[in-house]
Amino acid sequence: MAFSNLGFLFILIIFVHVDADDFHWSGSYCSSLNKTTPNSPFRLNLKTLFKYLSSNATTGNKEFYSTKVLGTNHFDTIYGLYLCRGDLPSQLCGKCISEATHSYLFPDPNQGIFDCSWSIEGGISYDECMVQYSNNFTYFSAVDLTPSSSSCLSSNMSATFMNLVFDTLNKIADKASQGSTEKYATKQVRISGFRSLYSLAQCTPNLSSQDCRTCLGNMIKQVKQECGGNEATSSSRSCNLKYAMYPFYRESKSLAPVGLIPITNLSNDFGYLSHNCSTSTNETIIKNSQFKSNLRNLLSSLSSNATNKIGFYKTTIGGGESPSDTVTGLFMCRGDVSLSLCQLCVQNAAKRIHSECSSSKEAIIWYTHCLLRYSYRSPLSTWNDTSPMFHEFNIANTSNLNREQQNSFTLTLVSTLSDITNMKEESTTKNYVTATAKLNGVQTLYALGQCTPDLNSGDCRSCLRNIFLYEIPWCCLSSPEGKVFYPSCYIMFGLSKFHGDDDRVETPSQASLPPGATGGKRNGRYEKKILLIVVPTIVAGMLFLCSGWHLLRRKESKRYKTILRENIFGDEGSTLEPLQMDLAIIEAATNNFSTENLIGKGGFGNVYKGILSDGRHVAVKRLSKISKQGIKEFKNEVLLIAKFQHRNLVTFIGFCLKDQEKILIYEYVPNGSLDYFLFDTQQQKLLNWSQRYKIIKGVARGIHYLHEHSRPKIIHRDLKPSNVLLDTSMNPKISDFGIARIVEMDRDQEITNKIVGTFGYMSPEYAMLGYFSEKSDIFSFGVMILEIITGKKILTSYDCYHLASGLLNYVWEKWTENKALSILDQKIKENYLEIEVIKCIQVGLLCVQENPDVRPPMITIISYLDNHLIEMPSPQEPAFMLHRRIIDQVQVVDHINNFTPSSINEMSISEDLSR
Repeated sequence: MAFSNLGFLFILIIFVHVDADDFHWSGSYCSSLNKTTPNSPFRLNLKTLFKYLSSNATTGNKEFYSTKVLGTNHFDTIYGLYLCRGDLPSQLCGKCISEATHSYLFPDPNQGIFDCSWSIEGGISYDECMVQYSNNFTYFSAVDLTPSSSSCLSSNMSATFMNLVFDTLNKIADKASQGSTEKYATKQVRISGFRSLYSLAQCTPNLSSQDCRTCLGNMIKQVKQECGGNEATSSSRSCNLKYAMYPFYRESKSLAPVGLIPITNLSNDFGYLSHNCSTSTNETIIKNSQFKSNLRNLLSSLSSNATNKIGFYKTTIGGGESPSDTVTGLFMCRGDVSLSLCQLCVQNAAKRIHSECSSSKEAIIWYTHCLLRYSYRSPLSTWNDTSPMFHEFNIANTSNLNREQQNSFTLTLVSTLSDITNMKEESTTKNYVTATAKLNGVQTLYALGQCTPDLNSGDCRSCLRNIFLYEIPWCCLSSPEGKVFYPSCYIMFGLSKFHGDDDRVETPSQASLPPGATGGKRNGRYEKKILLIVVPTIVAGMLFLCSGWHLLRRKESKRYKTILRENIFGDEGSTLEPLQMDLAIIEAATNNFSTENLIGKGGFGNVYKGILSDGRHVAVKRLSKISKQGIKEFKNEVLLIAKFQHRNLVTFIGFCLKDQEKILIYEYVPNGSLDYFLFDTQQQKLLNWSQRYKIIKGVARGIHYLHEHSRPKIIHRDLKPSNVLLDTSMNPKISDFGIARIVEMDRDQEITNKIVGTFGYMSPEYAMLGYFSEKSDIFSFGVMILEIITGKKILTSYDCYHLASGLLNYVWEKWTENKALSILDQKIKENYLEIEVIKCIQVGLLCVQENPDVRPPMITIISYLDNHLIEMPSPQEPAFMLHRRIIDQVQVVDHINNFTPSSINEMSISEDLSR
């Protein structure tokens, strides 16, 4: 790269990122010709110029300044300027210029700064400031359009993301060029969820608006040609720009002291964190297989080797004639824990993973002090293996954040974790690094990063860098506390020192023990006599009362057990007994099922709002006494939902079986069902885009839990807006498991002769052939996504007989015409991210493809929704051209076309659609 307008024959540019005190050097540039000598007048004038610049930056409170030092002839006259970044407080501006001028005159080879101080023209740049000089008075009068330094973090980013990047860069270039006293602009754009794009543009203030825009336009062009990554910088002596996936600029020039940051439980969270068991069909263990035997031997080997001094061990069991029975495993202890704590952690991890993942051929478990994993695949450790993942943060709504405090600690966190990812202070333990930073006069930020030792240093940096760039919600941290675990690396940070000291088990101190009585001898003997008389009497009475109560309780309990086991649930009744609730309690909670408490009606009964004696608000679903199908639905729902809990599934509290009453009790979800907000004309305006996007992602996580993490695997079979309830924070909760079905872990699909569900949401293979699988739920989810985006129902009564005119056809036509945004519900008035809307439309269309094999699995859908950087496949034509014979063979449920507000907490039950 060269200053073409000066005709330099050679320019030496160095791109290295090193620390210069608190500033980050990005490049030095100078001519290799026309050099000066140590004691020449030009060299002395250069030192004088740099003193002027440094002094003015320190005392003049100016972010931009230019001056000259006259020589005895025009060859010795020198012109110079400095520019500080627009967000830099005056104190730091002066410090940065002083650092820059000193480093230019006295470069430190150990920091990689090249010696340009003998050139008659050149400069030095930091991320935060730059200094330029020349003996040519025209040097600063012409705009420099040639990038003198640039850098790019290359990665395969999606075309959608890069379009967003360049659109944002052009917007801030426009804004910066319009400035008068300063030509500086920044912009933060929310990409998805808690991920944002940060960008900055700046010109020297002596440029005209047109020249500034031209200069920045050339920088954007340079980035577009040479970079397709998630971070890039480009600068000349006249302008510079940068974008990244993390914050790198201040929101204010203020250096006001930051108050104390409250410490939460995250900074003191020790012990077990999480685990993940693979549930794919080809990754489950056959009972009594050789693989299961090898796995037991592997876990035993890992436990017995946990005392080695390096805190890491990897081994393989099996192989030979049966490679499919081979299992590889490893453990890694945190780099600072003692051998005894490492051994204890690994032993606990081995026991727990064997218990939790007994049928999985691949699993991982994370503790604060160690991780342990095994797999049938090899190699086990790769730097780009980002799944499964565990993360934990303190996240707050941006409107509730102290922005000044948040920006301050976030920038400190960025700098600290940048040191971690660059492994600047690696300890004697391979691939283990720690760092600290002062947040204020009292609090310190602690951070650590570690990779499995079988990764080389370069791969370890890449693994940690992925966490830094993609997993930390920079925009919304309410405190600098969190942790992210990949299979092969992790990062932890917090306000308490969690590294360097082993956890110690606290034993009760003497002071904590109950105080003993210390009365005199006579009082003691008198008290003893009383106790010898009174205590046996009381004990005898209590034993008599307890025996009577216990006999009555056993009789009543036996009666309930008989009902549960013999009448409804069979042998599983005993496990459900704790959930059995007395009818009198429910009657009291619902005011004896009064009409004032009635909040919904379903196909098999009514739903009432109630308040239990402990203050919990509940939704009580009272099934019809005469419905035969109600018995089956009741049994199915209790057996299924009692076995799992998830934040995006409605919480099951209990049930009642007495006389002819069959009652289900759930948490009360006050905002009612999603269809109420989507299709009721009085409520549609209340659901903005951010809430709709949140609902889409929440439902996806709930379905993923049913498919992958519940035991057994559950296919819901009736996913639709009326079966999604919304809590006070508009978090979605999937409800109504009356027709859900269990699918064996080793089977991809099941078949039924009795089709139940809601027409329009059923996949074609289920509606026509009776085949249902995870892909059936995914089809229903895709329909729901498109309904949420458009605010339109999948079908009307007319559409049932003219399927090609339904919602799927409408969305597909707009997609193929490149008018996807036109389908967005017109009632959404506020700002929304186009990239989010388009991505959700594409995900919806991928889910409703006619061929179930090409519909993405739910884990892939979640990755699409959480990450705008992933390139998605193009959808195939959706399944809206179904055969007319479906209509002839099924009975369409009545309530599909008759929405009423009574769907609040209705948990509706769908009718049979017999083939």
